[in-house]
This record gives sequence, structure tokens and C-alpha cells, in this order.
Amino acid sequence: MNTAATRAAIKRASQQARNAMFELDLNSVDALLTLYTNAAQEIAQAIRGNVDASDMVPLSQLKTLLRQVEDIVDSLGTQRDELLTSGLEAAAELGVRPYTLGGVLATGRSAQAVLTSAAAMRVSTDAVAFVQSFTAADGLKLSDRLWRLDQGAKEVLTRAIGRAVVSGWDASRAAAQFMYDGNTVPADVRARLTGGKASALVRQADLLTGEGGEVWKADRVFRTEINRAHGTAYMAGAEQTPGFGGFRFLLHPKHPRPDVCNLLAEQNLYGLGRGVYPDAKRCPWPAHPNTLSFVESVFEDEITDADRAGKETVTDAMGRMSPEVREGILGVEKSALNDAGLVKPWMIRSPLYAVKERLARTGQG
Repeated sequence: MNTAATRAAIKRASQQARNAMFELDLNSVDALLTLYTNAAQEIAQAIRGNVDASDMVPLSQLKTLLRQVEDIVDSLGTQRDELLTSGLEAAAELGVRPYTLGGVLATGRSAQAVLTSAAAMRVSTDAVAFVQSFTAADGLKLSDRLWRLDQGAKEVLTRAIGRAVVSGWDASRAAAQFMYDGNTVPADVRARLTGGKASALVRQADLLTGEGGEVWKADRVFRTEINRAHGTAYMAGAEQTPGFGGFRFLLHPKHPRPDVCNLLAEQNLYGLGRGVYPDAKRCPWPAHPNTLSFVESVFEDEITDADRAGKETVTDAMGRMSPEVREGILGVEKSALNDAGLVKPWMIRSPLYAVKERLARTGQG
């Protein structure tokens, strides 16, 4: 089965799968934004539905309004979770597709498939289950992150709306007293009064969709976990392929700036070539949340004598980087420590504070 045609088909199908993942990522962002925009509009409608003749939400209605906001966020969370599950399944199917007959045929090449449809389905299903049960370094599972998204959205919205309503009524009473005494209403009081009006309150719903708002926090989770499902399925399929030699860490074509991914795509720790790792267990992908990087199968006959002779340490690889790239990988301060020979290979991915603490304990800080 390990024919040149099969290897070429897998390579081409892998690229097609990555292209499809770019589309899936864009579509996920659009779908998420639609969900959060609709929720923001529902919240705005709820606010308008609770105002009185003064265009303000009566304090007696505030608790009801905040409960409505929480219900809207709960409904949003349910729809978002369904969208994420769909994205995970689609990503896992794309991950295993290069090893199926459908994936091979889509390349326009005549070659054998590595996996049967049933085997591919098991790989895909297992990848989704892995992502859903995976516990990250911070001790959180996907369900924990989704719950935090909902709680965070509820907190930021109810706090902002509640404070604006209460502050508006306090300002209303203060303004009335100023006018009763024949005094001009101070600007700050007028501003708080305006902030309690419906036209200002509805803008609090923008906390869901504004720059850096709740939708972008959700998108970060989506990108991280959808990519994880894709990579997990892809690597599982690759390791069942005869002639499999390792995984190449690939930078996204639009990789924004130098970071640890540049190192992972360049270092030749195993003599398999730059950025190539022998198996999924030793492949450092994904390097970080919200990653834009992928992995690609490498076959044994692609590994050259030059690759084997070029085996190096992390320190060697860092030494090949330009100062600008090293700073992007390590940060300015940690890069300076590295250039001084104080950062050991096992400290490359440690946070700066941990490196400083270690150096201080050894009398080097």
C-alpha cells in the first residue's frame, strides 16, 4: 500500500483538508458572530420592553430584566455549543479524510485508501471525544471553558446594565433636587442620567459583539478546539499509514508574528528534518491556544541522510534564529538571558518568572 501514488495522494489530500479548515474557521467566526449579534438584539429588545414613560427601567423591574438577560445568554450558550459540536465533527472528518477513499479520489489520483469508511468513522468519533474530555494544563475541560463563557457574559452584562440603571435613577433624583433648588445640573449628573436611558442601556448589549467582547472569547475557544479535533484525527490516521515517518509542524501561511511556533517548525531534534517529530506523542502541536498552525505527514523515504546528520538541540536551533525571531519566541528579556547562555533547553518554553526564579536559586539571577 505504501506506493508513491498513495503517498502523493495523501499529501495532496492533506493540503485540501487544510484549505477546507481555513474555510471552516471563517465560517465558524461568521456563524458565531451571527449568534451573538442576535442575542445582543434580543437583550436590546428586553431592555426596551422594560422601560417606563421616563424611558428608564424602573428599579422594580430591574430584577426581571436581568433575569431575562441571563435567559438570553443561556439560550445563546446552547446554540453556541451545538455549533461547536458541529464544528468539531466537521474538523475531525476533514482530519481523517486524506486517508479515506473519498479523500484520495478528490485529489484526482488513482491510489489506495489507508482506512475503510468504518475505520475512518471511528478515528473521527474518537477525536471528537478526545477533545471534549481533554484537560488542558490549567485543569479545565472544554465544558468548563464553555461554562465560563456563559458565566462571564452574564456577569459583564448584568453588572453593566444594573449599574447603569441604578446610577441613572440616582442621577434622576439628584438632578431633580438641583433643579428644585434653582441650580444647574452638573455635567456628571446629566451624563449618568443619560446613561440610564433606554437608548444608552441598549448599547450595553454591544459587550457581546464589540471588539474584544464575548464573541471573540468564544471564537478563541472555537479555533483552539476545532483545530485540536482536526489535528487529533489527522495524526491518528497518519500513524496507521504504512511507511509513516513523522509529523512536520507547519506554520499557517498567515502566521502573524514570530513566536514559539517558529522554533517548533525549524528545530531538528530527532534527525528527521526541520520541524519533523516522530509521532503524535512527541509532536508539540498545538503549541498554544488559538493556534493557526497544522501538522503534515512525513514518510520514511522523505527523510534524508542530511536530515539525520542535522540532528540538533533546542539550543542549536535557537542559535540559527535571527535576533528578531528569538525575541518573538522568548520575549525581549528572556531572549537576552538566552543570549547570555543562562536559558537551558528545558527552560525555553517556561514563563519568564519561572526562569528568573530558577536563576535566582542558582545564584545567576
